[in-house]
Amino acid sequence: MHNMIKTTEIRQGVVECVMDLGNVYPDEDLKKFNSRWEEFLASDPNNALVLKRIGNTIAYPHKSWLPRKKDNRPSVFLLLGNPASHSVREDIYFSYEGKGQEHRFWKVLRELGFININTDPRTIKQDFFNLEYESPFRLGLEVIYTFPSSASKPKWSGVVGLERLFGRKVMKHLLETERTRVLPLMREFTKDGGAIIALQKDAYNAVAQNTYSLKQAMNFELKSKFNNSISIYGTPPTRWLYTMKMKELLRNIRAEILASV
Repeated sequence: MHNMIKTTEIRQGVVECVMDLGNVYPDEDLKKFNSRWEEFLASDPNNALVLKRIGNTIAYPHKSWLPRKKDNRPSVFLLLGNPASHSVREDIYFSYEGKGQEHRFWKVLRELGFININTDPRTIKQDFFNLEYESPFRLGLEVIYTFPSSASKPKWSGVVGLERLFGRKVMKHLLETERTRVLPLMREFTKDGGAIIALQKDAYNAVAQNTYSLKQAMNFELKSKFNNSISIYGTPPTRWLYTMKMKELLRNIRAEILASV
C-alpha cells in the first residue's frame, strides 16, 4: 500500500491532512467503504464540517499542539487516540463535552497538578503555545490517528469508530502511516529530555517496545523507553479520567517524572 495520508503544516499547530482512498482500497472494497462512509458521516453533524471529500480524496485539518517555545521545565508529550470532530471544528483539544461543559481532560489535569490553564476558547491555544500556564511541565498534545470521529455515538466514536469505518486491514496500515508521522515529532519535542504518556492502546503500541495491557496500565506497570532514554507511560483511555484508579496512576506518573529530573 502507498502512504495513506499526506500532511502539510500550514502554520504552527495547524496541519492539513489529505487521504487518498484509491491508494488503499481495491474497487470492490471501496464500494463497501462508501456504504459505511455515509453512516459514519451522518453520525455527527461536525463530521461534514471538518471532513471534505471530493471523489476518493478526503481532506481535513489536524491540530498539533507541540510548542516550539522552550523553558526550563521538562517536556511531557501526551499521545492520545484520535480527535473528536467537534474539537477539530473548534481547533481546540478537548474543547468541551456534554452541553458545552469544560472537558474532564482539563479538569482532571488541573486537579492532579499537570496543568492549570484558562480554557477560554479565545485564548487557550495561544496560551498553550506560549507556555503561559501553571505546570511543572512543558506539555505537548498529539494523537496517533489524525482522522476525527464522533465523541458521543458509540458505534462510530473514537478509535473503535475508525476501525469500523476503515476495516482492520486498512487500520493496520493507517497506524503505520501515522506512526511514521509521530515518531519524529516525539523525538524533536523530547530531545532535551522529558517523558511520554500514551493515553490509548494504539498510541502506546505505536511508540513503545512492549505491548499494551490495560491491567498493567492500571497497576502503574506499563512502561517502556523511547530512544533508550525517554520514559513512556501507558494509561487507560481518557474516558477513565474521573475514576480514582486513573487519578492515582497519573499522580504516580507525575511524581516519577519529577523525581527523575
